[in-house]
Amino acid sequence: MKWEAFHHPDFSLPVVRRKVGGELVTLLDQTAGMLLSAGACDFYGHCYPTDKAFRTSIARLQAKGLVVKPHTDGTLPELRLTPEGESMVPDYFNPERRWNKAWNHWWYVLMFDVPEKERSYRDKLRGFLKRLHFGCLQKSVWITPRDIRPEYDDLDHAANVESVAHLFEARTVLGHGNESVVREAWDFDALREHQAQYNACAEKNLSRLAQGNHQPAELAQLMRMDNLAYSQAMANDPLLPNELLPGDYLGKEAHAHHRALLRQVIERS
Repeated sequence: MKWEAFHHPDFSLPVVRRKVGGELVTLLDQTAGMLLSAGACDFYGHCYPTDKAFRTSIARLQAKGLVVKPHTDGTLPELRLTPEGESMVPDYFNPERRWNKAWNHWWYVLMFDVPEKERSYRDKLRGFLKRLHFGCLQKSVWITPRDIRPEYDDLDHAANVESVAHLFEARTVLGHGNESVVREAWDFDALREHQAQYNACAEKNLSRLAQGNHQPAELAQLMRMDNLAYSQAMANDPLLPNELLPGDYLGKEAHAHHRALLRQVIERS
């Protein structure tokens, strides 16, 4: 079966493709409870080019405490994530926790001025803010509806961030309503384009999946392809609280497609 491939010029697949171990972490997290443990190890093995690559990945993760693989009475081992492993799974694989979190109606605004000679510090700070789903109002003005005071305190103690930055709480951003702030800080037009393309791709694969029987290797290939496609579509999604999401937001539809495809792959395994 030739599955529908997701491609968008904004993304480079080699860049977004996870390392083998990291990809296994997300697959384990998403399919926990869907697969019987006795068959899980065998099914996941089809996601890798060789059995050795799969076993090496498992050993590497186990050594880091990310995956538990207890030995049993000779049956295939159970695979599951430790709490440390779960903490490494990107938020967009469990987005309901972010969407459904109540907003306290405060904006947290971080302003910083890092000297040009400290460009590396500035770039790493921006990268960290992006990982926290901050939106950028201007180059050095970043905003989020999430209370990030604990992270800011950690930054101050570990990286002396208060020497170059200030964190403000604000009820409003003058001249902007909440919807305007959201549109200004995050590129929801581009995000909608990516997610619409993913939704179309997922719908075609769901249709093809419903047609006939598929070999385990084909199902594993589809699960990996969709995992990567969904990651591309959601990578820049700030996962804002429900009341701040634009009316034309497609992230929830993308997540529903992704989960539906996973369920159907598992049912056919």
